[in-house]
Amino acid sequence: MSRARGAGDPAHDGGAEPARGPERDPTRMANQPALQTSSGRIWLVMGALFLVLALVPFGLLIFAGSGRSRGLAIVVASTIALVYAIMIVIRLASSPGPRRLRGLAGGMLALAGIALIGIWSCAVIEAGR
Repeated sequence: MSRARGAGDPAHDGGAEPARGPERDPTRMANQPALQTSSGRIWLVMGALFLVLALVPFGLLIFAGSGRSRGLAIVVASTIALVYAIMIVIRLASSPGPRRLRGLAGGMLALAGIALIGIWSCAVIEAGR
């Protein structure tokens, strides 16, 4: 007669998680290697790729659009370039560790949020609403 897996184990009774501290739980977002032990280079590489891909539609709106959203497209493109420059400063000026990596992650989120809101706003303006 064999016991069911986890039967009698207090950590598995009732669906409870095994006893381990949050600082050791590899499934927590804050404990991922990109936010703990990375040099930060990956955040700059991915940020640069995102910047280039985000500047393409804004460049089209600036140079080939109807002109109604040109001013906003220039402001948004400049802002996301500035945020990327801030990410570079964070990488170069702060000491290695989770604090620097969280700053870079925040910069990446800011890039995405500004680009999303900016392209949506430009689309609304171009649609004539």
